[in-house]
Amino acid sequence: MLYYANLTIDHVTFQLVADESGLTYVGQTNAATLPLRHFYPSEKPLPDPARLTPYVQELREFLTGTRKKLDVPLSISQIVTPWQQKVLEQVRQIPYGQTISYQELAQAIGQPQATRAVAHAVALNPVLFFIPCHRIIRADGTYGQYRLGNNYKKHLINLEKSF
Repeated sequence: MLYYANLTIDHVTFQLVADESGLTYVGQTNAATLPLRHFYPSEKPLPDPARLTPYVQELREFLTGTRKKLDVPLSISQIVTPWQQKVLEQVRQIPYGQTISYQELAQAIGQPQATRAVAHAVALNPVLFFIPCHRIIRADGTYGQYRLGNNYKKHLINLEKSF
């Protein structure tokens, strides 16, 4: 069973979805790119703000600059492949306020020739912010793509660098 709650920060509404084991999805409500149904085509989560309180609180604190580490339990193994999970676990190790390139990420997982596959795995991150895929940039220093838009990625990187 899936449960959800919404969080609105600066006119952007995020949907957080969890199962009994942990957070399983974070995305922008009504977004065309990687909506919840991409990961759970037949699931209809139930509203349960009380159950989602720890997740919503951590995300609110992170997006307002008062929290640097998001450490609630995640539950994504049922919706990502083991290889994607390996990539995303490495992304999770990137320190707050730092960025690395997709190429560096591929090297960090021991597959330096897999830069495109790594970028694809990062793009399919189901739990934005909690796995900080916004910290991955292109080798030339440009921001690259981001599900919430490049301006939002730039905003997150700048937010982290300001603390």
